[in-house]
Amino acid sequence: MTSEDRYQVETAISRLGRLVDDRDWDGLDGLLGDVVEVDYTSLWGGEPEKVARDVLIGRWRNLLGKLDATQHVITNILPEISGDTATATANVVAVHRRAVPTGGHLWTVGGSYHIRLARSGGAWRIESITLKAAWTDGNIAIMTGSEAEASE
Repeated sequence: MTSEDRYQVETAISRLGRLVDDRDWDGLDGLLGDVVEVDYTSLWGGEPEKVARDVLIGRWRNLLGKLDATQHVITNILPEISGDTATATANVVAVHRRAVPTGGHLWTVGGSYHIRLARSGGAWRIESITLKAAWTDGNIAIMTGSEAEASE
């Protein structure tokens, strides 16, 4: 693992949070692989799935479009690189904000990301994201868009 590879992998993972928070969907298009394995089962249940890049970006755009702001703090990135593939773990705290009449304006998730990347055309692209949620706090109803839930 060269220091340049390490830097590029860490930067790609940091960019994930920045691009989502900036709602830079075109930037995400250049960061994600054609198909991304996503696993948010520790948070939402269900099953891990493989999703086409444009479908995943569309989902994020739809979900986060309801919110006033987000801030994904991704830190302590620990990559392992072998040739043109890399895996990394990182701590994440994601704060989601939406002004609602009652119930609080914030919902926060803390845990870790487990990310797999592949180098393609000289750039590192994210091929897999697993969230291992350790805790949540606040008003989850801001994520559902349900005013009835948000006011409970």
